[in-house]
Amino acid sequence: MATRILAYFFLFIFLSPIYALGQGLKDVKILDSNANTANIVILDKITSKKNTHTIQINKKYKFYSLEVLVKRCVLDNSDGSLKTSAFVQIQDPNKKNKDQVYIYNGWMFSGFPSINPMEHVNYDIWIESCV
Repeated sequence: MATRILAYFFLFIFLSPIYALGQGLKDVKILDSNANTANIVILDKITSKKNTHTIQINKKYKFYSLEVLVKRCVLDNSDGSLKTSAFVQIQDPNKKNKDQVYIYNGWMFSGFPSINPMEHVNYDIWIESCV
């Protein structure tokens, strides 16, 4: 009898975190189809003008000399506050150095734009939201 109670106790201890992890995944949405859009903000450092652009996910968006591609957006509402992150690729086709394909290739976080910023001479680009 004590062995059975001990076995149930260990099952409860080891399976409850797995169940809780599965419950948290319901609050995470991955947007990666062409029907979804992302709002990006582009700051022109020369003119100090800030513009918000709505672009389709998985479709290249041309902005002057830059090509912006949002591959995937993740909406995370697991802790009650909506956090948006997006995987973004930015190319400069006019760049002379062909060894560097992307000037930016990584995740951007709307709540924390300084974590993984895009560094460019003329522009700052960050993600605002995804729909």
